[in-house]
Amino acid sequence: MFAKSSWLLRPVTIFVFSLVALGTSLYLYISSYLRVNDAFAMFVRKHNLDARQLLDSHTWVTILVLSILVGSIILGFTLVFTYYQKLFQLYRMQQNFISGFTHELKTPIASIRLFLDTFSRHDLPREEALKYIDFMRKDTERLASNVDQILNLAKIEEKKYEPNFNRVDLNQTIEEIVAKVHSPETGKPISLSKSPVELVCEIDPPLFEMMVMNLINNAFSYNNGDDKKLEIHLVRNGKFATISFTDNGVGLEANEIKKIFRKFYQVGKSAKGSGLGLYLVSVVAKLHRGQVGATSPGLGAGSTFQLSIPLLVEA
Repeated sequence: MFAKSSWLLRPVTIFVFSLVALGTSLYLYISSYLRVNDAFAMFVRKHNLDARQLLDSHTWVTILVLSILVGSIILGFTLVFTYYQKLFQLYRMQQNFISGFTHELKTPIASIRLFLDTFSRHDLPREEALKYIDFMRKDTERLASNVDQILNLAKIEEKKYEPNFNRVDLNQTIEEIVAKVHSPETGKPISLSKSPVELVCEIDPPLFEMMVMNLINNAFSYNNGDDKKLEIHLVRNGKFATISFTDNGVGLEANEIKKIFRKFYQVGKSAKGSGLGLYLVSVVAKLHRGQVGATSPGLGAGSTFQLSIPLLVEA
């Protein structure tokens, strides 16, 4: 009984019933109007009355106006329903973001708390203590990175972020970023193929590193295999430097490729992260007058993300 009631109270059901009721009312009204009009015309002809005086009819004009009004009502219903659906979808994505981002914050905090409890309860040797301190430092950097992403994204969207562009060679910059992440022991093996020519661009170093880190972390987060791989290729493509990130992860369906760069959007029910990573990548790419795109052969066949940054004219 409750399941049936909940089905009847769904917005889609109410919307469809409203349209059917409105359409039926319009049909009955027009049918009744035409019958009355025909009866009145027959009465005029039967009594040989002057139809121009008694039957100054605007039947079709009235029907046309009525149809336009009803059409406007249906359009209004449709717009309200569409807005409601988008609002509900945004609310659901925000809930997913809060859940995912809370997890991203709680994980390093719980790890740091565990290490601090270990220090307070045990007198550890110097070498082991340094190892735990290094773990805490990495967790702290991870926590700071998550917070910086949110703050920088808010500043960029509000047009309050003032980028500090520096001239760099992307070959060297990418190599330095990869050196911070590349680690076969932790399941993040990265193969880097640099361009044979210099790729001189102007970038905001902190934002650019955040963007590349998001693409790297995305490649490993959405990979359920035991032999995770990521290949990064740098090439010159006309007036742009193109950086390709090719993984052997879960892959993407064709209808998901355009959606993954939307704010809060996450693929699948078991989505990971906050849903802001790739959106941040697209925003930062635009700030650098570049663009980002993705391709995938399909589910289970990996993905390739291509980041294009304009080269300097001198280059």
